[in-house]
Amino acid sequence: MLQTIPGIYKNGKIELSQTPQGITESSVFVTFLPTKPTTWPEIIINHQGIADNIIFESYRDELLPPQEIQF
Repeated sequence: MLQTIPGIYKNGKIELSQTPQGITESSVFVTFLPTKPTTWPEIIINHQGIADNIIFESYRDELLPPQEIQF
């Protein structure tokens, strides 16, 4: 039976989030998913704002890292 278990690839190793049930040895396929960005693009960081609007610079240090929508 096929089992799918999420995990993380880090420093050349794959860490599974749980132990597969009933499997002591097996061939596997590993699919690497796109990584989510951890910093804002330079175009946003370098934005100087628009005249007559709130000054962007005053909020630059409050930007949180971008996150993907969780389903």
